[in-house]
Formats: sequence, C-alpha cells, structure tokens
Amino acid sequence: MSKKLNLETLIYILSLIQSNEKWSIDTLTEQLGITEKELFYLLSIITDIYSQHGELLIDFEYDELKREFLFNLNSSIKNVTQINDGQLFNLYFLLSTNSIYKQLITENKDIKQFYDVLSKYFILEIFDNDNTEHIDQLTFFEENIISYIKLGTVEEFLYRIQPISLTTNNDGIVLEAIDLDDQTLKTFLINRIVDIFDNVDYINNKKVNVSSVDLKFNFENEKVLNSLNHKNINLIDNQATVKFYSEAHALNYAINHFNEIEILAPQSIVNKISIRKKELIKKLKI
Repeated sequence: MSKKLNLETLIYILSLIQSNEKWSIDTLTEQLGITEKELFYLLSIITDIYSQHGELLIDFEYDELKREFLFNLNSSIKNVTQINDGQLFNLYFLLSTNSIYKQLITENKDIKQFYDVLSKYFILEIFDNDNTEHIDQLTFFEENIISYIKLGTVEEFLYRIQPISLTTNNDGIVLEAIDLDDQTLKTFLINRIVDIFDNVDYINNKKVNVSSVDLKFNFENEKVLNSLNHKNINLIDNQATVKFYSEAHALNYAINHFNEIEILAPQSIVNKISIRKKELIKKLKI
C-alpha cells in the first residue's frame, strides 16, 4: 500500500474527522490523497485503537448507497494534546497580530518566553508584506464568512469557511480552511481577504450578489465527479446536472475539466469556455 500509517497521517485523519462527523468517501480520499481501498485499510487500523478505559477511540458506519461515512468519536480524543509546526506558526502569528493576544505577552512571563523562542524560528517581516488587518476577526475551528479575491481576478467572492491553520509560501501567509458549502479543504491568501461578515450579512449578500447555477455537461470518465458534492448531482447515463453555489464556482470547475467534459448549459458558461479555448489555441498558434 502506498500510504503508510504514521503519526502524522493518523493526526491528520483524526483532525479531519473531528471537524465533521459525516464525510463522503470521495471527499475523504481526495483530501488524504489515497484510494478507497487504502482509506478502508487505514480506518480499520484506527478503529482498533482503544482508549485507556478500553473503549474505541473511533468507530464509523458506511452507507454504500450514499457513499458516506458517519463517524462516532470517543470524547477522550478531544483531550489529546496535538501540536505541529503549522500550529506553532498559528500561535506566533496570533501573538504577533491579534491585539488581545499581544497583550498576553506583556502580562504573562511564560507566554513572553514562549514568544521569544518562536521569534528565533519565524520571520516577523512577512507580516509587514501582508494585509493582516482582518486576522483579529477570524475565529479558528468555527464558521467565518469572508469576501475573497481570487488570484488572477478583481471580483470578490463570498465563502463560508471554517479556518483550520496558517502556513506560508512564496505568495505570503496562507489560511487553510474547510469550505462549508463545498465540504472541501481550500487555501486562501490572507492578503486577498478583503472583508469578514457575520452570518446575517452573508445571507443578505448571497441573496443579492450570488445565485446558484445548474451546470449541465456530458462526461466519459466518472472521476470528473469525484470532487463534487453528490447531493447536488443529477445523473442520466453519461450526462450530469450539478448545482453550484455560483456561476464563478461552476466556471472554475468547467475550466479545470474542459478537456474531459462537454458543457451543455448554461449558455453563458458555454460561451466563456469557447472564448478561453480560442484564446489558448491562438497563444499556442495551433
């Protein structure tokens, strides 16, 4: 088997499952980068792990028809202390940027010593190059509503997310979060988050600015459906109609799979895909 069960893999699986008790098998295999066979193998091992009281740490039921897992976690899992380099960065980031946590550094000598140690390993200058004004409003492991500008666009998109962790790359500070509408793990550049709303604002903005889109297309390989929420899919032979949260989401999916599917509707996306194909052919001088 290609995926070994080490401590890092175990912790990652448990952290995913804790965030949502119900998961589709397609979403889990995609997030973990493993096959369905490997997933069942890993879960069979994990479910053999017992707590100190002789109880299962985790158990699950699998619905073959819906292709969904329903997980039952022992309460003792929540008492397990887990920390990695990404979480250390989260702590350092919050202590450096959040006004409430900054105050702790001056009030608690242990936290100040902890912060001074982390300062030797993390570069503070990265904060000066990123827009961190909204970090105070983010609540980790809870629902947040953000307005976000994707790379390569100037249009704002609304996302209902559950922030998980912070990392860095060449583009800046990256927020890892679960998209609560798509039930997928996504990354967002902090400097491209332009606003954070409460739930009421999100509902109002969604009604005004965003309308769902039914994307209809033909396909040959069912793998193109793996990344989608199966509750939103209507299948007739090799033709699928999928409800997307917005036209931007539908267009993004169509672009990612333009060589594997034939878009039938809506016409606006058919036209945009056609234009992009012509531009690509022109660039390649085919």
